[in-house]
Amino acid sequence: MSLHFAIAAVVSLVGALLAVTQANILHAVFGLAIALVGVAGVFFTLDSPFVAIMEVLIYVGGIAVTMIFAVMLSSVSNPKERESAGRRLLAALVAVAFFVGGALVIAHADFGPGKKLPPSAWGLEQVGRDLLGRFNLAFETLSIVLLLAIVGAIVIVRKESAMPANADEEAS
Repeated sequence: MSLHFAIAAVVSLVGALLAVTQANILHAVFGLAIALVGVAGVFFTLDSPFVAIMEVLIYVGGIAVTMIFAVMLSSVSNPKERESAGRRLLAALVAVAFFVGGALVIAHADFGPGKKLPPSAWGLEQVGRDLLGRFNLAFETLSIVLLLAIVGAIVIVRKESAMPANADEEAS
């Protein structure tokens, strides 16, 4: 394992831990962005600079910024709503189930030496053909999801601004 890979892996893990441990959702999104930058570093260590740059441009520059935009447009913090112990327990059980499932998949996977791909397999031309060919549906679905996130944030903000200022007091 090279030093560059180890640094990229540590950055990814630290960002992922920040993403899942922060109480403030905006800080969690920043942790996700840090994790995605670490993943881009891993792609650099795999001699795939184009995929690494696209990781930064699309995921950090697109998805993380869109999530920050959606969080800042919507009011996500409601001090009246507290998480119950039951919800925390359910979240912990789901997290443990996903971890165990992932660990089982990794434990039974064959990570032996595979066939060596030529450098052209990760080249700009091949990645472009894959994105516009066999991965076109996933690529277009991702753009629709991003559009829906932005529209949803705008709808939430418009509903909140349309409510009278004393609507919360009348509801109580």
